[in-house]
This record gives sequence, structure tokens and C-alpha cells, in this order.
Amino acid sequence: MDPEGVHMKNILSRSALLALILLSQPLLAETDKSITNGIGMELQWIPAGSFLMGSDPTVDKQAVATEQPVHAVEISQPFYLGKFEVTQAQWQLIMGYNQSAFQGPNLPVETVSWPQIQQFFQRLNEKERTTSYRLPTEAEWEYAARAGSRTIRPWGDGIEEMEKHAWFGYDQGNALRHTHPVGKLAPNAWGLYDMLGNVWEWVADKYDHRYYTQSPSRDPRGGEHGEDRVVRGGSWNNAAEYVRVANRHYYYEKHRNEMVGFRVAKSVEER
Repeated sequence: MDPEGVHMKNILSRSALLALILLSQPLLAETDKSITNGIGMELQWIPAGSFLMGSDPTVDKQAVATEQPVHAVEISQPFYLGKFEVTQAQWQLIMGYNQSAFQGPNLPVETVSWPQIQQFFQRLNEKERTTSYRLPTEAEWEYAARAGSRTIRPWGDGIEEMEKHAWFGYDQGNALRHTHPVGKLAPNAWGLYDMLGNVWEWVADKYDHRYYTQSPSRDPRGGEHGEDRVVRGGSWNNAAEYVRVANRHYYYEKHRNEMVGFRVAKSVEER
């Protein structure tokens, strides 16, 4: 194909993606559909819908190959997502111990591995008499974090508003070398707090650095091989420019450190 034809094909591909998103824009999350479970976790209703996942290097100077290409993703089912990162008080109540590096009942739990979190969900589901609590998928996480936005961060492309929305920067930002109580900064448009900064959040997916090149467009579930798991959102230790909604990182699933916690998702149960 001649260069002009390639250029036109790229324009048409971008146009098709944009048309899909415009036709499938999710409704705003409905605050009257939020729920509180038996241990006081508040979860926000997240509607089904479509979005553009990943980062565009022509817009985002920090974009890397593992976040590309930008691709259309459909989240086919609504779900609930924790308004806040899981706190140490909630972890203690379910698990009976707290090994977080920074101690405080309303601080996000951290220094927890992916397998430990699976134990947490098993016990939480037993306590709540359900099977619906789980980690969000990577696609669900980014969809909820974007909350209908198409910018580098849910509030815009720049870092000027960062201190209003995220704990970041080690000692060069507002984090001051530690985590902070959940829910103290501004939420995103869907009422979710600390989606960026404070602690990285484990998600369900196995990590595959090439996954975006082969991801299914509907409800992607991550790679099929390896023992590394994806974390999203950045932490108190990250510089402002790296605290971005598309940023992907990973750890060996048994890894634990003071920068990584998680957030609860809940499938919508059949009535």
C-alpha cells in the first residue's frame, strides 16, 4: 500500500475507534446504586460501557510500548468497585493480622501479596455469603479510573492539579515518604478515591508486555502465562509524571512491599 493509503488507513482506524466510544459511552456511575457491605466497605456501581485503553505517544510523553496500541475495550457487564483502597482495619477484621509497613487503621493495607489477597477474598466471600468479591481485571480498573475521561489523568493531561487528587512524589510531592488515609483527596467523576497514587493496586491479570497487541476487545482477562501480576495506579513513591491512568507495572505475585495494596471489586449477582 502506498504511504498515502497507509495514512488514510490509520485515520480510518482512529475514526472507527472514536465512533465506537462515542456510541458506547457509559452512563455516569449512579451514586444511589452504591452499597455498603457487612464490614463497612463502600462500593460504587460501575456501569457497562466501552472506552479506549492504553496511551497515545503523540499525546503522552511518558507512554511506553507496553501501554500500546490504544485499543477499544468493551466492559460488557456492570460491576461494583470499592470507593476506597482496602484499609488496614478492614484487612485486620478479615485476616486477623496486619503486616503493613505504615501502621494506621484508615491507611491502605500494603505489604500484601497477590496470593494473600486471594485468601482475603475467600474469607470475605464466606463472611458475606457470596462468591462475588474479587480483584478487578486490568481493563475494569482502567475503565473505572478513567470514569469517562480520555485524558492522561482523570482530571486532565497535566500534573498541575495532582495534589488535589493523588498522594505522590516521595518527598518531592505531597506524600512525604508514606501512605495517607484513604478518601482524603478529591474523587474521580465516578466517586472513586485514590485511583492514582497512595498505593499501587493489584489487579487480577497476569502480566504480558505484548498483551495489548492481542487483547480481545470484550472483557479482556490478561495474559495466560507466567507468575507476574499487574499493578495499576502508581504510589506515594512515584514522581508526578509517572502517576498516569495508563501506567502499567507488575510484580511477582508473591512479592510484598510498602507501595502495593488493592481495591475490592464485586460482580453484580443474579437476582
